[in-house]
Amino acid sequence: MTQDPQNEFLRELMLKARQGDKRAYGKIFKLCYPDIYDYIARRVGNRSDAEDLTMQVFARGLKAVGGYEERGYSVKAWLYRIAHNAVVDHFRKLKKPVDLDSVGEVADGKDIEHEVASRDELDRLQIEIGKLPGAQAEVIILRFMEDRSITETAMILDKKEVTVRALQFKGIKNLRKRFSEGESAPGDNVVDDDNWNRTGFK
Repeated sequence: MTQDPQNEFLRELMLKARQGDKRAYGKIFKLCYPDIYDYIARRVGNRSDAEDLTMQVFARGLKAVGGYEERGYSVKAWLYRIAHNAVVDHFRKLKKPVDLDSVGEVADGKDIEHEVASRDELDRLQIEIGKLPGAQAEVIILRFMEDRSITETAMILDKKEVTVRALQFKGIKNLRKRFSEGESAPGDNVVDDDNWNRTGFK
């Protein structure tokens, strides 16, 4: 498998950052800030809070950089894990439920997603994702909006891969139900759920 050039560059920067090179960590910040901010903003729904939490993520990362271990995951996945924890802490402070989702179904590998075909559909989809139970929303955002793999998503959320797949299945099922209760579901073509991010999210 070909190594992602950006992931490799980030890995090299992290090696330097671990040795105390703050300029290297500054480059990591510059490269990763947009994606980490977008992820947090989708979860908290507030620009000011998202900006504050994103800065907290990179501050925490700087403190933890000396103990960073690759373990087969990308630097960006490591930052997403810190971001997830920051979002959890944020909602706990607000005394809002974070992860009350129970998992009773498993993904069956069927092609169950519909293609997102228009800007209006995308806007509506993002709104509906925000209404999902916390764990389902986290998985859908990471998998299809942030383009994280099942393995990385499991690491970021500290869940088993089978749990991530189940949450993905339930989240997509709930989204399709929400759309079917209103206007027709977005798009007419059924696509592979693992390729959903290529059909309209980015």
